[in-house]
Amino acid sequence: MKVESAQLFAVLSAIAAAAAIIAGMTIIGSPNEVRMRRFDEARADDLERISRGVSRYRETHENLPEKLDDLRHSPQIGNFNLQDPEGRPYGYTIKNAFSYQLCAEFDRTSESTVKVRSQSLFEQHGAGRQCFDLEARPLTKR
Repeated sequence: MKVESAQLFAVLSAIAAAAAIIAGMTIIGSPNEVRMRRFDEARADDLERISRGVSRYRETHENLPEKLDDLRHSPQIGNFNLQDPEGRPYGYTIKNAFSYQLCAEFDRTSESTVKVRSQSLFEQHGAGRQCFDLEARPLTKR
């Protein structure tokens, strides 16, 4: 009789553990989905920091940087990633004296992720290569 109750307990414990794993993956996603979501959030954060760096560069140098690497050589701008978490460089294209474009390769569409923090322009994106048109205008003097 004791052997049967021990076996029943073991079987029920295994079923409960499997149910917990399935429920967890359903709620938060598979490890690969969590990784992709985390990488996309890092990309959005990186682009936000880069755009602020470009604006500061524009204020101090009175022009846009020719390439993103120029931001690294400007001590007042701070440090940030110029490559995404998978090592791909972020795209940067100057459009005119004030306008530029930042691009990144996103894994997922942003609507499929749950947001709990404030959203920036870069957190609204599709999957694949996404580009954002931005401006860095000089400060008006008072």
